[in-house]
Amino acid sequence: MLSVEPAPRYRMTAAPLVQAVVQVNFPIVPRLQTLEGIAPLQERLSDLLPYLNQQVVQEVSLMVGPAGPAIPNAQSATINIFTDDAGWTLQVAVGSATLFVDGEHYCGVEDFRVRLERVWDALHDGVDVRRCDRLGVRYLDIIEAVGTEWASWFRPEVVGLGHPALSGSTLASTLTETRLRADPSEFDGQIEGVIRHGVVPPGSVIQGVPPRPVANPSFLFDMDIFTATPEPFETRRLAEQFTALHAELEKVFYWSVTDNGREHFGYELIDETEGSR
Repeated sequence: MLSVEPAPRYRMTAAPLVQAVVQVNFPIVPRLQTLEGIAPLQERLSDLLPYLNQQVVQEVSLMVGPAGPAIPNAQSATINIFTDDAGWTLQVAVGSATLFVDGEHYCGVEDFRVRLERVWDALHDGVDVRRCDRLGVRYLDIIEAVGTEWASWFRPEVVGLGHPALSGSTLASTLTETRLRADPSEFDGQIEGVIRHGVVPPGSVIQGVPPRPVANPSFLFDMDIFTATPEPFETRRLAEQFTALHAELEKVFYWSVTDNGREHFGYELIDETEGSR
């Protein structure tokens, strides 16, 4: 999506990643609201994500018309939460499935892809999901923005116009959101991306699964890319798209980090047979 060179294969031993998230949206499957309906999915994932809990949440929809806001319509929805002992979580609702892990337990894109394939196979074979309406990939990086050294780890245009090197003062707050749409010739289907970067003040809550409060000034680098074209729910096809979407995020992050940043984050080149960031 950005006109920058693809990233080489690399890892970072001290990467600022705090969460990696992949979500698929699909047409509503009502039986996913019940324990009986979710049972086939649990059986297929019992060795990968052995623990299951259910959480009932309130979803509020607000209709707005010529006469102004109508009375909010609140409905309860059941979220099925699968977990393991290694920090992975899968949340399954009637129309979506979200697999995520924090940076501490993230083991690279290949490991992520294997887990996704297991989940997608289970959704297809266990509960008969047949169409994917949206596939989204999100990587969230957060570092404490204390002092000025951190600003040298990223390109000035990523840090923001308030870069301390330009103003001689401490950057208090800045946040930029860029929305992109891929050239149709690059991908099969419509691909869109959102990149958010900048400094947020203490006490901010970063949107996430779940939301993440920050106690200190923090630099946020949040990358989200997704398909916007319905397609058959086929694991191999989705896995290939995930790999392609991840490659786009990887090259954006690689371009954004300076030589100082690579040194700080423990950048290492790796060969083609190993996993990357």
